[in-house]
Amino acid sequence: MKSKSNIKEIMAFLRELQVNNNRPWFKQHKEQYDALRQPWEADMERLIELVGNVDDQVRGLYIKNCVYRIYRDVRFSNDKSPYKNYFSGVLGKGGRHTKLSCYYVHFQPDNIIMGGGIWWPEKPILDQLRSLIDAEGDEFLKIMQPILAAGYDWDCATLKKMPKQYDASNPMARYLKMKEYIVVKRPGEDYFDVDDWVERVASDLLVLKPMHDFLNYVFDE
Repeated sequence: MKSKSNIKEIMAFLRELQVNNNRPWFKQHKEQYDALRQPWEADMERLIELVGNVDDQVRGLYIKNCVYRIYRDVRFSNDKSPYKNYFSGVLGKGGRHTKLSCYYVHFQPDNIIMGGGIWWPEKPILDQLRSLIDAEGDEFLKIMQPILAAGYDWDCATLKKMPKQYDASNPMARYLKMKEYIVVKRPGEDYFDVDDWVERVASDLLVLKPMHDFLNYVFDE
């Protein structure tokens, strides 16, 4: 079922929240927040359904396990602002807690992100990913070419020097230096100003599926 986009209204609310990030203001505007959040979560459920129709690791996910709450955990942070100024969600097996290569959407004023990959894998997994990319470099580049051509860009933390087990002249040096494997696209708000933006996002995200399949090979038993 197609739905009218409310992304511009969400962005306007989040801009106000960014300036008024305190509990009294949020309490006063809680009804407005709920009126925006509920249809957004319904759209995210639809996104899970559409992506899950093609990608088994997303099929059957529950929305509550995929989207992040607006409330910040400030216990160990110098920033005591109680609320996040964005809506976001992870689409992958295990939802927010997945360690697999997965899809990610992030709605924040002036920083809307669509993308995916593996965030900060533990060292044993990172070692396996590097080994896989080293061994299957041609296949990896073949998979990534249409993804980069579709407007995604690498957005990864990287080492300054090659990992010690690889020679500096390795043709896959750029990728072997990466400490995570993430690609992102940053569309503007106008990208979502269409009926059923969810279908548009699902189509764009599914371009990443071959990358997920490749990277998640290291998790196969």
